[in-house]
Amino acid sequence: MKFWNGFGTFWIIYLLFFAIGLPLVIHYAGDHHQSDYQMIHTSAGKAFILLGVGTVLWFIVFIYYIKQFLINLLFIGIDRRVVKQNAKTIVLTVVGLLLLIALAAGILVYTYIYESRGYGWRYLYFWHPYILIPGSFIFYFGLLLGAKGVFSKYLGKVVKP
Repeated sequence: MKFWNGFGTFWIIYLLFFAIGLPLVIHYAGDHHQSDYQMIHTSAGKAFILLGVGTVLWFIVFIYYIKQFLINLLFIGIDRRVVKQNAKTIVLTVVGLLLLIALAAGILVYTYIYESRGYGWRYLYFWHPYILIPGSFIFYFGLLLGAKGVFSKYLGKVVKP
């Protein structure tokens, strides 16, 4: 059983790198900032649409995280005894949610301060980490859930003793 726990942990870290780390590395190491010319010619409407798309994607990720890891955990045992046993898991899940919220807010504030250069939200573009990171989370969740459905279709349901 320890192998599968380690295997799952490996894939979580692997997907977190590709969902969070890689977009940040590509953006900052590749110096993919908008130039002054590009920001001047970007309309404020497009900038606010991109800001809204990023915010909606982040809220989808937050809602999915809360539903999957908090609500299901609190309802997977309503009994007080089960919640007491899972207190460590609940605390870690809440800390994970707070880190996810801090990541979203941190990216937005940091990039506004250091990339806007007085042009407002016009520094945003479709492949910006604020939009790409939640998009990759949604893509990977969909990929995992889709693969789970495919494998359960072909492997059948597991009967627990």
